Amino acid sequence: MNPKQEPLPTGTLPITTRPLTVRDAPAFERLCAREPARLLTHRLNIERYGWDSKTVRAWGAFAGEEMQGVLLRFGNIAIVADADGRCGTAFAAIVDADPGVAGVRGTIETCRTVQAALRRYRVTDWETSAFLRLRCSPACPPEVLALARRAQPGDLDNLAALYAGAGPMYRDRANVAGKLAETRVFVVEEPELGRWPARIASCALLNVEGRDAGLIGGVYTLPEVRGKGYAAACTAALSLDLQRDGKLPCLFYENPVAGRVYRRLGFEEVGQWAVLYLSPHARQGGR
Repeated sequence: MNPKQEPLPTGTLPITTRPLTVRDAPAFERLCAREPARLLTHRLNIERYGWDSKTVRAWGAFAGEEMQGVLLRFGNIAIVADADGRCGTAFAAIVDADPGVAGVRGTIETCRTVQAALRRYRVTDWETSAFLRLRCSPACPPEVLALARRAQPGDLDNLAALYAGAGPMYRDRANVAGKLAETRVFVVEEPELGRWPARIASCALLNVEGRDAGLIGGVYTLPEVRGKGYAAACTAALSLDLQRDGKLPCLFYENPVAGRVYRRLGFEEVGQWAVLYLSPHARQGGR
């Protein structure tokens, strides 16, 4: 892919983009040191998957030799971040050149610039996503925390059933199996009751884990048992497990109800992100 350029005001360096390789690691580390919260998601994914991964592809935006922002392509989602949005036009060109992008997640300023510059795609919807971290022990009563346990391989069937009915939070069986095998998963299980078999009623897991932090996701509770503290128990237990290993629990949320649960546990907001939902523009002129 040829470098893309974004015109900037006189006296500033132009932004160029290129796919990242291991040779860009020093520049990436300097950017993460300047913008630790904004680049945390990108850093964790690169630590987890490496520079030559087929799972995550990475592009950097540069002004001269210094990296200014990063775009990750993960499945059908682009994840973007920079300090102030100035890389958004260059990122939009990468998204436009890449088929099958369903959404863009990133820092608000960057997403605004991406939205304005997109040509192949149109934004069909957007939502705000708060980024939180937990620097203290979770404020969870012992009796609630005791509801949660770490999931085991034998929980796969029940976990797959839980996420099969999770709507927008759906995860297929292969994804759930991978999480069980590779990372930390905590659940609340309701015991057998009469004719009703035991079932997993709530779960929290890690989307990605790095050397010093873990990004919590997949927090889902069956609708009929919400309000019993299950999500708080799973999230708190997972957070404590990370903290025992000296790692910082972090998460994003869009649902205000979920946000209240996390804030009661002690999570603090460190940034606002946006999620853009995309659809390709209709072809014109019969082409």
